[in-house]
Formats: sequence, structure tokens, C-alpha cells
Amino acid sequence: MYVFEFGFNVGQKLREKDTNLDVNKGEILLKEFPDGEFYARVISNIENEDCVVVKSVYNNEELVRAILILDAIKKCKPKSIIIAAPYLVYMRQDKIFLNGEALSAEIVLKELKNYASQIFLINSHNQQFRKKEKFKYMGIEIYNIDAFSEITKYFKNLKNPKVIAPDEGASDTAKECAKILKCESDYLVKIRDRITGKVVTEDKNLGIEGKDVLIADDIISSGGTMIEALKIIRKQNPASINLACVHGVFCDAENFLMLRILADELVATNSIPNKVGKIDLSELIAKELIKNLINK
Repeated sequence: MYVFEFGFNVGQKLREKDTNLDVNKGEILLKEFPDGEFYARVISNIENEDCVVVKSVYNNEELVRAILILDAIKKCKPKSIIIAAPYLVYMRQDKIFLNGEALSAEIVLKELKNYASQIFLINSHNQQFRKKEKFKYMGIEIYNIDAFSEITKYFKNLKNPKVIAPDEGASDTAKECAKILKCESDYLVKIRDRITGKVVTEDKNLGIEGKDVLIADDIISSGGTMIEALKIIRKQNPASINLACVHGVFCDAENFLMLRILADELVATNSIPNKVGKIDLSELIAKELIKNLINK
């Protein structure tokens, strides 16, 4: 097996977890031309070998880069290609809401289907995928891995914890995190303002005075809604506020700074490169690969 990985250490974790595995590092030459175009060439001899590509695809450039990498690998005639994409762009548009819209999730997955029969995602922000662990979509075998266990492990030393979900839809996840931390959980309520039509967070008594609050979300994009939630939590005098997310997009620099001010600790996984990506997903990905594919 050859593992091509970018920003992760899955190959080493695979060797540590299963010493019988013959895991080799996939060597690939990547470069960028002066005009911004990418170049990819596989160096390893991977003909008739199983190949795993571990790469986060978090923007348009990385999507093009990933397709070139996959195409270069495919042209070397491997036995199989497995993609582990901790973050995959365009998964949010999974339905047609208005006539004439492009269905971006379908387009991206169709493209990846040209190269791989199995795709591993981490907490995909796709309404059809969110509560499924394994399923088929357009003939592609998709594994949707839950990383909240890794977040909870990071905060295992909180002295007096209580887990708060950012909305009712995430309350089940908060309950699971609370089970691991052996504490209570609650959730904030989002309502739509009748005058402005804007969705706002309701000021709700959460019973968190003196507690170490953990608020965890699957994704923080602009961070505006989370800032509102943190202000409500801060007014209730917790001992500490610990904010965590699986995918730290943080596309608004000012809001990111405000999140760091309002929270005593702000962390994310390394699914997307960011300043607070302290939770490494390599071991989780390796474990899921062994569980679902390698040991079958």
C-alpha cells in the first residue's frame, strides 16, 4: 500500500496500529508554474498497488490540485485508489433550491468518482450525509467520520464541564460529548426575527454559572452566529468558555479575532490549515481506514 498524504501523518499511524501492513510513502512531484497552473507527477512505482490519498480540499485551488494528483496516480495503473478528504469543498449545496442552480456537491463527487470508489470525509457539512456513517451516493462508497470524539478527548481535563450545543439540531452531538466528559449538556435556541428575517440566538438560561463550558460545532465559517452565542454564554458567568469546531474555515478575520477574545480557548482540528488547528486527525483517519477497508 502507498499513502500519498499532504499535511497529515496517516501512513505512520497505520504502521503503528497494524504492524502487518506494508505501508509505503507515496512520492509525488508537485510544482506551480509562474502563471499559477499546477503540475503533478508520481515518482513511486505504484502499478497494481492499493493507494490512499489523504488531502484536505478546502478551496478552489486545492480542488484543482487534488484532481491533478488523483489523475497522475490513476495513470500509473494502481490496484485501487481511496480518498480521505478531511474537508471537502462544495458539500453544502446538496439540493436545488432555485431553478438554474448548479448542484455543486454532486459535481465534485462525480469528478472524484472518476478516480476512487471509496471516499472518507470528516463531519461532512452536507445535510444528506450528516447522520450517516457509511452509505452510497451516485455509486461512490462514502464514509462520514465523526471527529467530535477527538474534540472531547482534547478537553478531557476540564474540571467542572457542561457541554452546550450552538442550536437544537446539534443537541444530540452535545449529549454524546457530555457522556464522554460525564457531565450535563444543553443547547441554545435560534429564532428568526419577524421584522428583519435574520436568524438570531435566543437569550436562554443555560445553568452554567461557575462551569467550564464546552461549545462544539461541526463548522465555523464567518463566525458571526457563534459570536452572538458566546456573548450570551459570557453573561451567565461561566468559569471558562472553551470553543471548538471540526472545520475552522474562519473566513472573516475580524470575527476570528473576536472569537479568540470571547473564548478562553479556541481550537479546531487540522482538517483545514488554520492558527488554532491543534487537534490532529491522522490517528482517527488511520483507525477508520483499518476498520472499514484494510482489515476486510
